[in-house]
Amino acid sequence: MEYLPKPPQPLLGKEGLPPVTAALPYSLSKDEARLVFRTANFIAGQGSVLHSGVYNREFSSWLASFTLAGIAYFFLVMSFGKEILFYAIAMVLFIGTFPLFRKYVFREQFLETVIDREEAKAKITRYGIRKKVLETIPTADISSLWIDTQKTEVINRDGVEFVQKISAQHNAAIPGFGEETVFYSLKLKRADGTDRTIFAERSMQDVISVYDEIKEFLKI
Repeated sequence: MEYLPKPPQPLLGKEGLPPVTAALPYSLSKDEARLVFRTANFIAGQGSVLHSGVYNREFSSWLASFTLAGIAYFFLVMSFGKEILFYAIAMVLFIGTFPLFRKYVFREQFLETVIDREEAKAKITRYGIRKKVLETIPTADISSLWIDTQKTEVINRDGVEFVQKISAQHNAAIPGFGEETVFYSLKLKRADGTDRTIFAERSMQDVISVYDEIKEFLKI
């Protein structure tokens, strides 16, 4: 495999990891004892970056807000009859709860991989609504790193068009939504032949950069 030139990567200072952003979809830092890698992109395919399905985070937040507003309106009408004020209340509830659902309920999930030389283990943790340790792997069991490729295809064209229309109405366009995409997945391979994906990204150079850093740290 021919490697591309590696761009400079931010290192972890005493203040912590730099934020994961659209421009930099991961953060990586290491010292003599530990390597810490964090990303929101760790699943290549349906549900990861929302190319194949309909229920992305924005639409799910919209649907939840609409449902809550509809239920509130229904109970108000059933209790007090139809009033113009109830339309306004439902609309305010819908607009007000949408960002709350997006931020706190359908929030971005992050995967953190911490490789500790002193403890001789790699701990993989997922952060979302709550923290969950997915796996702890002894570093002696990590035989290699490898990069896999996977192409995502649009399964539901009608659903994609519907989501695009809703997003346009709310001035919340989703870049790349509904496009076929090739993902490059970075995986930790165990001695028993099984593996664990820790990074999946459309940019091959980003994946290779992380590959080089982890490979150098593990000395494999």
